Amino acid sequence: MQAKTRKFFAGLVLLTCIIALAAWLLYSSALQKNYPSIFPSMLVFFFLLNSLFFYIFSRINKKENAVFIQQFMILFGVKFILYLIAAVAVILLFKQEAVNIAVSAMILYLLYTGYEVYWLTTLVKRKEEK
Repeated sequence: MQAKTRKFFAGLVLLTCIIALAAWLLYSSALQKNYPSIFPSMLVFFFLLNSLFFYIFSRINKKENAVFIQQFMILFGVKFILYLIAAVAVILLFKQEAVNIAVSAMILYLLYTGYEVYWLTTLVKRKEEK
């Protein structure tokens, strides 16, 4: 595994720990009544899905730019649809917590996607410099 990929995964673990700590602090005090019971599972789901897709993205980054862009857009769309399907399924299963789950999922999506986009742009810039 390349050094950049290892750094990404180490950072992803750190991000997950920070999110878990922040959630624990928020949900144990001010937002205690808004805690979605499946939040730990959501964290694991986002961590695993982002890990898998970043690994795939880093592998296709080695290909020609036109091929990379096409495959990147397809995979990004697939990932978004997977998130959407998972969110809808969980909301339908836990109707009493629907708003809390939706808000938590949206925040997790923004945090994890932002982190992933930062690293993907770093990889693409590094590839262009070579």
